[in-house]
This record gives sequence, C-alpha cells and structure tokens, in this order.
Amino acid sequence: EAPIPRSKSRPDSFGDGARGRRGSHGARSGGSEVRDSWGRHDGEGAPPQPRPPRRRSRMGAVRPRLRHLPRRPPSGVPPPWSPSRRRAWPATSPDHRELLDSGLCDAVVVSSPNMTHSEILMDIIGYAKPHHVLVEKPLCTTVQDCEKVIEAAKQRPDILVQVGLEYRYMPPVAKLIDTVKSGTLGQVRMVAIREHRFPFLVKVNNWNRFNCNSGGTLVEKCCHFFDLIRLFADANPVRVMASGAIDVNHKDEVYHGKVPDIIDNAYVIIEFDNGCRGMLDLCMFAEGSRNEQEISVVGDTGKVQTDAFTILIFEN
Repeated sequence: EAPIPRSKSRPDSFGDGARGRRGSHGARSGGSEVRDSWGRHDGEGAPPQPRPPRRRSRMGAVRPRLRHLPRRPPSGVPPPWSPSRRRAWPATSPDHRELLDSGLCDAVVVSSPNMTHSEILMDIIGYAKPHHVLVEKPLCTTVQDCEKVIEAAKQRPDILVQVGLEYRYMPPVAKLIDTVKSGTLGQVRMVAIREHRFPFLVKVNNWNRFNCNSGGTLVEKCCHFFDLIRLFADANPVRVMASGAIDVNHKDEVYHGKVPDIIDNAYVIIEFDNGCRGMLDLCMFAEGSRNEQEISVVGDTGKVQTDAFTILIFEN
C-alpha cells in the first residue's frame, strides 16, 4: 500500500471514430498515425519545427473552471451568463459565433452548461477556419446529439475534438489502468465502481437540477465511470440494467415553480460483448464516507482495487 505519484492530466480524444492505440501525446491514433496534442501530424524522422503560440479561448466563463487555465490569459471569453461576463477578462464576446469570427483564437475550451454543448460544437466544427476544441464532459446530453457531433468531427480531419474525461489520469486510476493492461489480472471479468459523496453543488441559475439541462445524474456525473468501466472491460456493452431514485436531495427545492428531477442514487449493471460485467454504485447523500470513490477490477488471475490515494493488488 503506497501513495501513487502525481501525473499530468490529459483529456481523452476522438476524431476518426475508430479505436486505436494511444500516441505519445495522449491523442488516440490508428495504425502508424500519431498526432500531437492539437492533432497535427509529426513527420517521421523530420526535425521539430517551431510553431507559433497557440491562442486559446474559453466558451462559457464558469468561475470554478477558470482557475484551471494556465497563467497566460486566453484570447477571449464569451460568457453566457451576465454576472460571469462582468467578472471575465476585458476581451469578451456576446456569443461563441462572434468569437469564432474575431480570429482571436486557434483553439477553444467549451465549459458552458451541458445542454449548450451540441449547438456550440456543431458551430465550431462547421466553421470554415479550423479551431481545435476541448469540451467539458459530457459531450452532449442525448445519444442523438453525440452521434451528430461525432459524425461531423469525422468530416474535419484538420481539427481535434477532445472530451475532458480526466478521471483516467488521476494518479491511482492511471496506475490501475497500467496494471490491468499489463495482463497481471488475466482476463478481466468484473469491474465495480462505487461513488458515495455529497450532493450536487449549486451552479449558474441552478441548471444542473434538471434532466433536460444536464442529461441526468448518470450523464452529468457518471459518464466518467462508464468511460472507465468500458476502458477496463476493453469491450462494447450489449445490455444495461439500472435502478435509481430521488430519495433525499433537492426534494424541497423549487426553481421557477419546478421541483428538481435529478436522481440522487442508483445501481447500474453493464454486460459486455466479451462476457465482462461492470457495476456502478452511486449515492449522492453519503458525504460521511471514508472514500468518495472506490474502484475494483477482478480478472481470472488477480484483483486490483484503488481509492483516491492508494492501490492494492492481489494475485491468485
């Protein structure tokens, strides 16, 4: 039992829609193709070429997210919420379309509320000048919108579209992934993730209290865990069973005459096409838990489990 050293965070990415190996810069690639963090191709054997500084802009000035930006300020921020606009940098735009037209940036970060992702992404991907884009999870709030964005991204090989699924790069989880991929556990048979935590925090205009805005608790919060379960299973899901409810949180809240409809607990079981099974155990009113998140992966020759700080490996 030992602490795992910290590592750099890198978002997951997609562009061609195909599964493939991960290149040296963290972008998914197929065959011999390797792209750098902005999707540019590295010439094989060619000396490194100097590149102009990248100009970045953030679409949606949500204060908790702004602190993660590098010290160099972005070129522009188009906040959708007026109080955020007053606190943002001087170079702002009233909407994302004007920012794209301004020519101020080469890459954008979309951190606006979930229900706005689809429209913004389609405008960015469809814009004549290429803009690389990192979007906060989830990609979109519906399967239909996700498919539409992915299909549009396939038609733009000149840009890189990334989704911020950063749980993959939490140090204990990154170590767990390496252990599973090493074959130490044999064939992975079961994956279990438990998150017992505090309720959702308040966000701008309380948009995250309603399924129509967030996509629901299992989309807004748990897409991280479904991503990890599928990564460990290394297969595609074929059957899903789930049960959830609103038992404790937000039941006494009313916004514009409406009571929140997001669930605060759930069990989800996923069966994969290779026989592996995954399970998610979620509770959003268990803030007294020793560990907020726990993950275990069991293979036919061993087991590995981790929390936020340590991992344990058991071999048969």
